[in-house]
Amino acid sequence: MTITLKNSNYEVVLNTHGAEINSFRGADGTKYVFEGPESVWKFHAPVLFPHVGRIKDGFYTYNGKEYHLVNNGMSRDLEHKLIEQSETAATFELTDSAETADKFPWKFSLKTHYELKDDGLIFTTTVTNTDSSTMLFSIGSHTAFCCPRNTDPAGTVNSDYQYEFEKKEPLTTVLLNDAAQLAVDEEGTAPCTKLYGEKENGIIPIDAKGFGNGHFFTKITSDWVGLRNKKDGSLVKVNCKGYPYVMVWQGGKGEEGAAGNGFNCIEPWYGTADAENTEHEWEEKSGLISLEPGKSFTADQSITIEK
Repeated sequence: MTITLKNSNYEVVLNTHGAEINSFRGADGTKYVFEGPESVWKFHAPVLFPHVGRIKDGFYTYNGKEYHLVNNGMSRDLEHKLIEQSETAATFELTDSAETADKFPWKFSLKTHYELKDDGLIFTTTVTNTDSSTMLFSIGSHTAFCCPRNTDPAGTVNSDYQYEFEKKEPLTTVLLNDAAQLAVDEEGTAPCTKLYGEKENGIIPIDAKGFGNGHFFTKITSDWVGLRNKKDGSLVKVNCKGYPYVMVWQGGKGEEGAAGNGFNCIEPWYGTADAENTEHEWEEKSGLISLEPGKSFTADQSITIEK
């Protein structure tokens, strides 16, 4: 089921399947979030829980039991309940069930809240541990932004945009292997990092080559990461304040991008993909959040538009 929120500046279409943004448009019709087609990418802005990134071999173990997850967790593939709605705001909730029992061992509540503002969209996710033992999890988002946008001047291409980190800081990248798993050092330790080596601090050019399985950053002091249209200076920002990691990824390359289906993702993450040498033990994963019974944790990946 989809619902629509609207104010004088923006309209957003949300889906109970995954509690996902399906469409985010300006009053002038500008498409900010990728809307499809599925042949390019079947998602738009998935919520990632209880795992972010690649999970090696599709399983992990906890307390001697095997659990099965797809990459980026289970939330994006499940139906969420709409629990609150107004003209400009909505909240969805996913809770533990028989369907989640072989994927995640804890009882939980995951609430995803959206609220339109004059300059964009509040987008938060709150995890509550409703179990009797400490919960270990990751959470993140994976919003895909149109590049180019449908209202850009004729001839605008993906490379007319660039990624921009608020504080123009030298970037530190986390090393990944070709399967987008954490690469390990000679001692088998992950994550491993190095300076990204961008020509201009905190600026990542976009070109037709894309970013493979994604470029992954840590040690971030910026409060936001954005996509800047170099032609008109407009900026779409995603909140990343307090996040230990941010992934960027490009989809709709080549002919797809030339046909107007190009997009670039900004993905703030609390957590990492599996290491390439993982022994699949959940409690040994890097970047997990530890949440005591009855406690809640909120991640904010709100979107701000600067025209």
